Amino acid sequence: MFQRVTAKELKLIIRGVLVLLTIVALGVGVAEHQLTALTQRPVQERFFYIGRNDDHIYSAYAFGYGLTFGSMYPIGTLSLTQRSVIVTIADHTITVPTKIEIDGAKVWYWFAVWKQQFVTEAITAKKTAAEYWRQVKPAVEDTFRILGMKTQQAKQQLEEYMREYR
Repeated sequence: MFQRVTAKELKLIIRGVLVLLTIVALGVGVAEHQLTALTQRPVQERFFYIGRNDDHIYSAYAFGYGLTFGSMYPIGTLSLTQRSVIVTIADHTITVPTKIEIDGAKVWYWFAVWKQQFVTEAITAKKTAAEYWRQVKPAVEDTFRILGMKTQQAKQQLEEYMREYR
C-alpha cells in the first residue's frame, strides 16, 4: 500500500514546498504593504527582519511574529567589516569571509595553453589530411574514370538489349 518515495520525487516535493514558501512570503509582504497603505500607518514593511539596537538587544521579526532577546552578561562580540563577519568569544576570534575573491588568471592561462595545443594539432591534422589526399587523389580519379566507362558500357549494352526486344 505504501511505497518509498524515490530521490527524484523527493527533490520535486522539496522544490514545490520551497516555491510555496516563497509565494507565501511574497504574499505576506504584499499584504503588509497593502495594509500599511490602507491604514496609513508609518511605513514599517518587514515581513522578515533581524536587527540590533544600540543597547545590543536583538530583534527578529518574521511573518507577523516578533522575538526580542538580549544578554545580561556579555560573552562575546559580533562585528561586521566590508569583507568579513568577526565573532569574538573569550580570547578566540573567528573570521567568516563575506566576500570571496577567486583569481582566475591561472585558469585562463591553462585554457589559453589548451587552445594553442588544440589549434596546433588541428593545423597538423589538416596538413596530414591534405598530404594523404594528394597521395590518394590520382587513385580516386582513376577509379571514378573507370567507373564512368563501365557505366557507359553497361548503358550501351542495356540499350542494345532493349532494341532487340522491341
